[in-house]
Amino acid sequence: MLEAKNIRAAWGKNIVLNGINLTVAPKEILCLSGPNGSGKSTLLSVIAGLAGEDRLRFGGSVTLDGKDIYSMKPIELAQKTATLLQSEYQTWNYNVTDVIFQGRYCRSKNGRTWVSQEDKDIVQKIIKDLEIENIAEKNVFEISGGEYQKVRIARCLAQEPDYLLLDEPVANLDFAYQDELFALLKKIAVEKNIGVLVSIHDLNTASRFCDKLALLQKNGPCYTGACEDLLKPDLLKQIYPGTEFEVFQHPAYHCLQVYTLPSGAGVLK
Repeated sequence: MLEAKNIRAAWGKNIVLNGINLTVAPKEILCLSGPNGSGKSTLLSVIAGLAGEDRLRFGGSVTLDGKDIYSMKPIELAQKTATLLQSEYQTWNYNVTDVIFQGRYCRSKNGRTWVSQEDKDIVQKIIKDLEIENIAEKNVFEISGGEYQKVRIARCLAQEPDYLLLDEPVANLDFAYQDELFALLKKIAVEKNIGVLVSIHDLNTASRFCDKLALLQKNGPCYTGACEDLLKPDLLKQIYPGTEFEVFQHPAYHCLQVYTLPSGAGVLK
């Protein structure tokens, strides 16, 4: 179990989070959503063990199977959790396979830098499982944004983590790639017994794929539970002030979906 308790965080003197609790279990996709400025990326950074860097200060505790992650050595934490930040820029013209091999560094024994046969087998299996054989030898500058997100997730899986922490992995991707990536995450969570915490703005995509939803209110609490319990117009209006919501059961997806109403509009019939 990955558990964050009473998280308080600030960037310099700017308090962003105050008393946030969150738990991620194996085989579970927990989608974290909320308005801009509510602290989603900050919360993910704290849970990923990145607080204390770049002026990010925090209080509370983050534990993994009962152990404080901030007491772990970086390489030990990397063997347990893999983090995908919002943005990343490649400087060197590595090919896709080389990028994925980077995830094996935390599994290197006695500081070795050479690639073992075990590393090769694991990376090749990940490439096959993610169905990216067709781009495996391509330069990273030659592939699309959606393909590069797959490569980044593949690199995370090469760490063989127990938990994936993903900060808006489908941002700027088209609908087809969003669906494909979340279907992939769902499969990974179940088949590899991995807990997945993913931040996302799109509540409708979150509702389709998540096991639990966490709604983070700006300068307020984090509401966690099933979509059926959280996707309610009154609560959504509280979290997104000034916006009117309606909720319906999608006939094809068989889950709740939301839409917004123009200011002052009544309920659509």
